[in-house]
Amino acid sequence: MTRMLPEWLNEKLGMRWHREGRWNELEFDKAQYMADKAIWTADAGDFRIEVKLDWEPKGRERDGKVASFEVSLTPIGGGGEFAGVQLYLLNDSPLRCVWKPHLSPVENTVVGDKSFRSPAMIFEDSESMAALVPDLDHIQNRRSVPQMMDYSSQDRTLIYGLCDYAETGHVYYELTPTPRMLSEALDFRFYMVEWKKESGQRDKDYRDVESFLWNRFGAERMAVPAVEDTKNQLSALEPYANHAYEWALDRWKDVTWQQFKTDDGTEVGGVVFLARAKQKPGFGSEEEWREPKSLWNQAWFCSLRTAYGYALWGREKGRSDWVEKAELALNFALSAPQTNGLFPGYYQAGEDNRWETGGWLMSGPRRPAGHETYVHLLDSSWTCYWLLKWYRDVNPDARILPYVSKYAKRLLELQRPDGSFPAWVDPSGDGISPFLLASPESSVHVLLMCLLHQMRPDSALVAAAEDAARFVVGNIVPEGRWEDFETYWSCSKQWEGKQYGQTDARSGLYNQCNFGMYWTAEALKDLYSVTRNMAWLDHGEQVLAEASLYQQIWQPSYFPIPTVGGFGVMNSDDEWNDARQSLFALTYWDYYRLTGNESYRARSLWAMKASFYMMYCPENPAVKEIYERVHPHFDERDYGFHMENFNHHDGTPVDGLGEFTIFDWGCGAASASLAEFRSKL
Repeated sequence: MTRMLPEWLNEKLGMRWHREGRWNELEFDKAQYMADKAIWTADAGDFRIEVKLDWEPKGRERDGKVASFEVSLTPIGGGGEFAGVQLYLLNDSPLRCVWKPHLSPVENTVVGDKSFRSPAMIFEDSESMAALVPDLDHIQNRRSVPQMMDYSSQDRTLIYGLCDYAETGHVYYELTPTPRMLSEALDFRFYMVEWKKESGQRDKDYRDVESFLWNRFGAERMAVPAVEDTKNQLSALEPYANHAYEWALDRWKDVTWQQFKTDDGTEVGGVVFLARAKQKPGFGSEEEWREPKSLWNQAWFCSLRTAYGYALWGREKGRSDWVEKAELALNFALSAPQTNGLFPGYYQAGEDNRWETGGWLMSGPRRPAGHETYVHLLDSSWTCYWLLKWYRDVNPDARILPYVSKYAKRLLELQRPDGSFPAWVDPSGDGISPFLLASPESSVHVLLMCLLHQMRPDSALVAAAEDAARFVVGNIVPEGRWEDFETYWSCSKQWEGKQYGQTDARSGLYNQCNFGMYWTAEALKDLYSVTRNMAWLDHGEQVLAEASLYQQIWQPSYFPIPTVGGFGVMNSDDEWNDARQSLFALTYWDYYRLTGNESYRARSLWAMKASFYMMYCPENPAVKEIYERVHPHFDERDYGFHMENFNHHDGTPVDGLGEFTIFDWGCGAASASLAEFRSKL
């Protein structure tokens, strides 16, 4: 028997055709084999189907062996009814699925092309790695029916095809075959790529896959000018930062800016956690809060991080009032009372929406049930990390180092023998939450310890940081277990098919969120800078390659907003252009400076640009048009309003656009990163 399919697959090629309400098996005619090519044909009533396989000439060693599959459906006569088609292949090898862009936890769900950011389904064993990669060029130019793919470890079947699907739950893609009459041909393309592993190559090292996607689809779309022009590229983004600060600190300040005195008389302030479009000043709904009126210092919503931004911008622009407001935000962070070094990160106004009747709560409402009295160490370390950056870059306030040192002392006491840290701790005693005991949240503590060591050298901090990093690279990365608070206790919540600590039944993969990849890539980079141990940098590049599979390297025609350079979030939700891209922008830049890898530079600059895509302003005409259709009362006074992402699923979006903005996870966060980025040049 002539063999033509990739060696890890069974030589059987199958096809299913949707007709009369069900999927029907089609029989292929005898295959035609040629040198490095093969053709299979089949009849499906009113259509003639042809599958072409073509092995590409061998390129560079790490390019892998590449086979392209092209499937064409040609109407016979005047055309016919089409509802869906699936080409399927059988995994007949020890390779197991280790990555999918999206989970499909129940029968009839798939990986829809709305999750095709840097799409691949990846398989590996100890000797080789393989990937199914959709042809993004073909989708961008020729998509007329939604494309989808999937793999189930239960029947070890890969599928790729055309079919309508609908979003279900929060968020999966359920096939909804919809008959339509077709008189013209349809086609779709994808690649199968194989690599032999190098000696000592670790599991889940996706750098070859990331490189294939970049070279084939990303490099041309995300080309950037020479490095000497970086300052000009960042300067072109300054109007967005001006919109952001003038919106939050000037035009909407009666709603967004909050200022009050704490119990000890300290004057504090900050931009309110969340504001709705309907709260526009002067429209009578200023006090209609979507969530409790509050100020946060948390991993997402960090008022100190955004204050860092308007402190630097205010200083540069001569806006002393912005600088003064930033100092009030610093006061707010330092006013959080410490108990054995631990402190709260969430201040909620009273039921009457007055700050004077409110108070501190240990952590914000993105936590497991019953954890109201627990401190989330992730939030505390992130806050202290920004306190140190403030001390270094803004103002060496004498209160900062003692506050951070007291917390760091307690943090080291909480480190577990395996190097990890718990996620939630009861500050009044030794109560440790059972949730996220083994998680990438430990990486944030590495970040803090490295920066504190740079300011106040202490070998104990470095030793603890290396122990934590060894835990993450030894237990989280090899398992792909990127579980954090956002994975289960945000908008994409747990249900029967998605449970903390359990793998997905159909794929064997963990539910994952890329926030942990960000913290870990940052931690390993900083640990390398402290120790000069190249192993940490190498581990960091491995993690960054996996995170890059969430970056949007193309512009789908089926999204009405710009997407190139932006980021998704997790494998059970489908936001695009999420606010975390402003964090990744700086990570890529730092890795570029350490390695010289030009793709990191391009990814960095595009991520920074994408951080402002969702802002309402004249510089974003397509997005502005959607805002004005969804919120017709918007005008130039609202320039700077910035939804945190596109396609946010909370029941309120219209045309993919939500009803709210979060300064600390939107325009304020993006502007802070832009300020920091400029300081790195």
